[in-house]
Amino acid sequence: MDLAQALVAYALPAALITMLPGPDTAMVLMTAVKAGRAAAARAALGVGSGLLIWGAVAALGLAAALRSSAVLYDAFRLICAAYLIFLAVQALRSSRRPESDPKSESESGDRATGKRWRLPAFGWGYRRALLTCALNPKLGVFFVVVLPQFVPAGAAVGPTSMALAALHAAEAVLWYLLLGGLAGAASHVLARRRVRVWLDRVTAAVFLGFGVRLAVEASS
Repeated sequence: MDLAQALVAYALPAALITMLPGPDTAMVLMTAVKAGRAAAARAALGVGSGLLIWGAVAALGLAAALRSSAVLYDAFRLICAAYLIFLAVQALRSSRRPESDPKSESESGDRATGKRWRLPAFGWGYRRALLTCALNPKLGVFFVVVLPQFVPAGAAVGPTSMALAALHAAEAVLWYLLLGGLAGAASHVLARRRVRVWLDRVTAAVFLGFGVRLAVEASS
C-alpha cells in the first residue's frame, strides 16, 4: 500500500468520526447560531487546526506515550472534562441572562435595526473550537489506535501521519462548513430570544454530558 492508497482507505474512518456528533459539532453549531456563518467558518477552521495538532502529537509519538501512562492520561482527561464543563456553565449562564441585561438590550436593539448580534472577539469561534478539538482525548485515542494502521509499511511515520491528519482536517473543515452554513441560514429563527435560550440550554446539556462522562470514565 502506497501513500495514495493509504489516504483513500483512511478517508472513510476519518469521515465517520468527523460526522459523529460530539463537542466539536456542538461548538460549531453554537457559534453559527450566535455569531453567524462567518464565525462558524472560523470555528470549522479551529477544528481543522486541532486535528493537525493531534496529527503532530501522533507523528512525534506523544499520543502513544500519553495513552500508555495512566497518570498522564487521567490528568489530561480531567483537564478536558473541566473545559467541557466550563463551556456548559457558560452556555447555561447565557440562557439565564435576563432581558434587562445590557447585553440582551443591545441584542434586542440590533434585531430591531435588522443587525445580527455578534460576539465581540473576531477569533472567538476559532479559539474555542480549536481548544475543544485539541482537548478531546477520544481523538487522541483515535490517532493512536486507528491512524497508525494506515501508515504503509516502510513509510516515514512522521510525514505520513501528518498527511493522514491533513486529510482528516480537510474533511472536518468541509463538514463543519456545511453544518455551520445550514445553521447560519436559519439564524433568523434560531437567534430569537426564546429559541436561543433553549438552544443554550441544550448546548449546556451536551457539553455537561460529555464533560461528566469524561470525568467519571475509568482509565483503560
